[in-house]
Amino acid sequence: MPAAPKSKKTKKKDRGSNKRAVDRPESSSSFNSKPFASSTSSTSAITTDTAPPNHRGPNVIILSSAGKPIFVRHGTDEDEWASACGLLQGLRANVLSFDGVDSSLGEMQSIKAGSMLIVFLNTKALTLVAISDGDNGCQCEGWLRLQLEYTYAQVIFTLTDQIQSIFEQSPSYDLRTMMGPNVDASLRNLLDQFDPSNSAEEKGETDLSASSCFQAASTFLTAGVECVFPLPPDLRDGTSKLLIDACCGDDTLFALLVIGTRLVTIVQPSNPSSQLHTSDLHLILTFVGRQPGLLTNELWFPICLPRFDSSGFLYAYTSCLDPLRTGLSIVLISGNSSTEQFKVFHSAADLVRSSLGLSPLNSTSRSSMSTSSSTAGDDKKKTSSDNINWSDEQDDTDSDDSEKNGSILSRISAAGKAPRPLLGERQLSITDYSINTPRSKPKSVDEKQTTQDGPFVTALKIALLPKQQDEIMSQYLELASAVHFCFRCDIFVQGNSGTSTEGMLTQCFGPPLSFPFTDSQSQRKVWDIYHRLSLRLRLGSSSVETCYDALDMFQGRESSNLGNISNDCPMQCLMESPPNVHGVTYLQEDNEWLYVGLNGKFFELYATLPATVKPREGTAYCARLVRKLMGDERILFLSNPLTWHS
Repeated sequence: MPAAPKSKKTKKKDRGSNKRAVDRPESSSSFNSKPFASSTSSTSAITTDTAPPNHRGPNVIILSSAGKPIFVRHGTDEDEWASACGLLQGLRANVLSFDGVDSSLGEMQSIKAGSMLIVFLNTKALTLVAISDGDNGCQCEGWLRLQLEYTYAQVIFTLTDQIQSIFEQSPSYDLRTMMGPNVDASLRNLLDQFDPSNSAEEKGETDLSASSCFQAASTFLTAGVECVFPLPPDLRDGTSKLLIDACCGDDTLFALLVIGTRLVTIVQPSNPSSQLHTSDLHLILTFVGRQPGLLTNELWFPICLPRFDSSGFLYAYTSCLDPLRTGLSIVLISGNSSTEQFKVFHSAADLVRSSLGLSPLNSTSRSSMSTSSSTAGDDKKKTSSDNINWSDEQDDTDSDDSEKNGSILSRISAAGKAPRPLLGERQLSITDYSINTPRSKPKSVDEKQTTQDGPFVTALKIALLPKQQDEIMSQYLELASAVHFCFRCDIFVQGNSGTSTEGMLTQCFGPPLSFPFTDSQSQRKVWDIYHRLSLRLRLGSSSVETCYDALDMFQGRESSNLGNISNDCPMQCLMESPPNVHGVTYLQEDNEWLYVGLNGKFFELYATLPATVKPREGTAYCARLVRKLMGDERILFLSNPLTWHS
């Protein structure tokens, strides 16, 4: 059913001053996102079947316009969920056609049913639903909306927005035949990043970053990426220049060095409109950092960057340069899918590896190229030989489509064409095939001892020591008399001759939530409050009505940006927007904790302090912490992001 025009708001907006967001108690009304566009219901079918256990976080469902379930985060009974999805889609249809009026009420945004909150995200042919009850502690509608937007972006990341065209032609199409287990695992990995209870330690997994300070929820809250720290700025800058020298080419778009899901350095195009949005960077880091085969394989696979160009694929090469000690990996992205481009990236990775003083990979490392392995409507799996031939045959089959629709590379004046596989013909999968190489003799003990680490690798090993990380965080926490904080820093990307471009690389920094926030419910509550403080700083109020007014404004602003999903992800745009100058807000609950939000030009800070600290004193402590963090910017952050022409 086509989207209906939204009704005009009649409620008075709750706005605050740009200089200072005045604290006031939140409205006790239900979380109705728009007048008449939400409903309060006690539907037992949803209440009894969808509430996940406390430690698992909110449930997320993706369903088609026909009410067919595509993805369910929690739940294995397909019949139960098919009925629930049909009920949800029926509620949405009833609101759209309420009282026989021609869709005058607009899309349904949320339902408040007792302690349960249900949030909707409606795209052209897909509906995403987040279900949270009072026990799992996630009651901030904006935070759930952000999770849905990232979930939709992850689907586009692996399948492109051509799925919308497929559903327009065949509404009853079963998208699960195209997604496969890899897309399902990627969605779960992404959603686990929002949930503090799904840490790598609790799951028994080993994060490639080997860092105790990783806190993924902070990256989504601040719309920033976490960098490896502390690193001497001259070593980090030297490594960025090494990437430029080794990887620069007409077909190279982006080059990254990462450790797990944390960024070491990145090189981007000089055109600000062609630089990565933070949400796209999150998808890349989450996908690459959670690949178990990355430590022993080179991967070559298609990806779609939803905020860059959602209509076609780019192609990513990944290789772990130091699998045994630091987990340092290289990620190279191009619009060229040819085998020759893979070989160019392979040679560039070897050059970077040797320049950093790292020994070449031994014979047990395999080159893996992950490519498509199925067609739409075809349930049979292709053989490995089919996957091998795909890379050589696709250049001719996609040339007409690339010329017709325009290449991604042409947007940044790079030579060459970017073939875009049709979604109905190709999908992202992790099917590996090996390139047979002759076995080399193992190195002797003497030869291994003569191999010495370069200064950059030595600095990485020291930076990743848990003791080093804990000492740094303890110093900053003590400075602010805080038990936790989350800091955002906006840094200009450097252009030609060292001049700044209009592009920003937003980064974040902070410790993990620990004692006294030991259970998942208390941790979720902290992130919910931080998000409310963030909305207060940006909008003057964290009320649902004010939030959706702002989202409507971003949707109108992004409607002219064709070729990406920004119009479907206004909450991402809101969180990525730069902070207002000199905003302060706080929230004190249960006479136990004081939550402070503070922002200024190019920074944001959210902190949790004991309630014994008065708000004025707490604000002064937080300001002192901001000054210290900004003074240590060069060792904590990528303070000099470069472009290919820097």
